[in-house]
Amino acid sequence: MNIWMVHHYANTPDTFGDARHFSHARELIRRGHTVAIVACSFHHLNHEQLKGVSSEHWEAKVHDGVNFIWIPAQSYRNGAFRRVLNMFEFSLRAIRRDWAVGLERPDLILGSTPHPFAALAGERLAAHCKVPFVLEVRDAWPYILTEVGGYSRFHPFVQLVDRTMRFLYRRASAIVMLSKHSAPLLASYGADPRKILWIPHGVDLEMSPQPRPAPDDGIFTVSYIGAHNRWNSLDAVLDAARMLQESGTHNVLIRFVGNGECKPSLVARARNEGIRNVRFEDSVPRNLLHEVLHESDAFVINNSEDGASRNWMSFSKLYAYLAAGRPVVFGSCTENDPVRDSGCGLSVAANDPQALAEGIRFMAGRTPLELARYGELGRAHIESEYSISVLVDRFEKMAFEIAGQSQSVDAKKGMPVPA
Repeated sequence: MNIWMVHHYANTPDTFGDARHFSHARELIRRGHTVAIVACSFHHLNHEQLKGVSSEHWEAKVHDGVNFIWIPAQSYRNGAFRRVLNMFEFSLRAIRRDWAVGLERPDLILGSTPHPFAALAGERLAAHCKVPFVLEVRDAWPYILTEVGGYSRFHPFVQLVDRTMRFLYRRASAIVMLSKHSAPLLASYGADPRKILWIPHGVDLEMSPQPRPAPDDGIFTVSYIGAHNRWNSLDAVLDAARMLQESGTHNVLIRFVGNGECKPSLVARARNEGIRNVRFEDSVPRNLLHEVLHESDAFVINNSEDGASRNWMSFSKLYAYLAAGRPVVFGSCTENDPVRDSGCGLSVAANDPQALAEGIRFMAGRTPLELARYGELGRAHIESEYSISVLVDRFEKMAFEIAGQSQSVDAKKGMPVPA
């Protein structure tokens, strides 16, 4: 099967950010499929053009066997207006199809929604090629604009986004949902529940080797590794650090690894309030993430107690934490809770600094054997439920069904192939 994936913010593992589509594509290619990822050459996290890629013309490159089509678009650093221009330019250039000259006609096209217009480009391409369209809902638009961004539902841009998403829901042959608990939310915006398939964030075990012991340095290091944005609710984690310091818990260090709009204010808070048991570090590329993960004794992650967290939020970083074989303290308000399901740590009240502090203090008091057992449970849960091979099984089965192809097994390779 020939599959095109249109995802504006798709990454290779040697850059910052999520490499979900790369990992899925690589696994599909190993199973005998052909995959091309259509993405923007301007990186939305570090606000730079990718090295070795033209900023003027589209360019095809192969990364570890995966075909990427890099399409340039408006650069930006700050400001919503220029970012929206970047969205529109990428989507229009993707629809134009000059980059597709010479490519074999696809059997299926996936369009992802870091914003709706990239997914719309995928739908338009599928309509032109007369093949099924799969909508991947990463961010629940326009819900995040009203619930998280505070915009009125009558705002013209919100109305445009709403109409675009409703159109995509109608046109999609299947809808891939990353958050298990989001089906009612998507249905309220027009998605047919019968089309929805849950394929969550997962872990590429090739980039997540077996855990190694944490450094024996007398410090219990608890890490948050990921974006520093409003919906990650890191002020509550910083409050928990302050409470631990004030209570005389001196052997705990909380690391904040990553970047984002809230990082400057968090750094300023820690300095102004004299919170000394924290450390702030920059983001690391996905293929080096396991090195940072294994420097930790435990991890912390926190939901806000709000509608966005309950109805939509899905943390890709949470699965990486479990794969690293360390206990997790999770401030949770979601139905889907891998920490609770696997028994790999503590699920406490969301956005409650006291509960987070008590959970961290509890973990800091466990023996190495007890901590290792938590980690083993988390790693086993990832391997059985959230590995890329398990998730691609779901996608591949769906793809064959909507493309009208049957599936058989190559007896020599043990892999599914079109019959």
